[in-house]
Amino acid sequence: MTSERIKGHICILGTNTIFGIFIPISKYLMGDCVSPLTLTMFRIFGAAVLFWIASAFIEDNKPTLRTLAWFFFFALTGVVLNQGLFIYALEKTSPIDASVILTATPFSALFISAFWLKDRITVRKLAGILTGALGAIWLIKTAAGASGGSGSLFGDLIVLFTTVCAATYFTTSKALAKDYSPITIMKWMFTFSFVILSPFFFGCREELAELGKLGAWDWAGVLYVVAGATFLAYLLMIMGIKRMRPTTVAMYIYVQPIVSSAVAIAVGQDDFSWAKLAASVLVFAGVYIVTTSPRTEDSAEKKA
Repeated sequence: MTSERIKGHICILGTNTIFGIFIPISKYLMGDCVSPLTLTMFRIFGAAVLFWIASAFIEDNKPTLRTLAWFFFFALTGVVLNQGLFIYALEKTSPIDASVILTATPFSALFISAFWLKDRITVRKLAGILTGALGAIWLIKTAAGASGGSGSLFGDLIVLFTTVCAATYFTTSKALAKDYSPITIMKWMFTFSFVILSPFFFGCREELAELGKLGAWDWAGVLYVVAGATFLAYLLMIMGIKRMRPTTVAMYIYVQPIVSSAVAIAVGQDDFSWAKLAASVLVFAGVYIVTTSPRTEDSAEKKA
């Protein structure tokens, strides 16, 4: 395994570890502190500001109008339709159903990369994705108990659509990730995302006036969401996308329920069980199978 691939694995593992910790923190914040819309506004606006500040310390190629159009597309697929619609879908379906459906992301990435990058669909890849998905679903169901929630078909379909959006972003952003710094790409992505979603943020004005009631731990959670689960996580993600195949990037989403379950056990919100350990082993077995499958040459440079 080359050093670049090792760096890619570290970046994507770091991304999904951060996202896994974000899950229980966001549940806490959205339970008593802020609404999902306000938390989304914090994430997008805060990350945009941080990326603009960071861009002042780097030199990079000046994006062309065509490149900016691609950055706008990445903003739609990677942030607005992915994150924004997912928050909306959570109001229409159960968190357990949503978590299970998110395991379809690697399948979406596999088929989209086969079309866009001419990456072969092999039995080994399908077996690895299925193994990881079974482990992730088993872990989610074990953590949730016997009940699977009370989701709606409409909400479930929206979540499924977000997996296609995420996989599209993983695949189409690969070529430009080789030509521009991660900070430049993220700067424009989150700027465009904030502009697109700004009309919806007007509904947060009354809640913003009440933010003075938040305590120190609440603000610490918000800081983690903005600086950790958005700025750092998305920065690591594009660095991983640059070095890894889209299917491999998507596979690491299965790590999130492992991390969130470990955090819940550590803080006393959940209990350890051998079933959870076995499910985690399945997840990493699936990731291993996919990441060790034969590589094919990407042709993304011809597409973007």
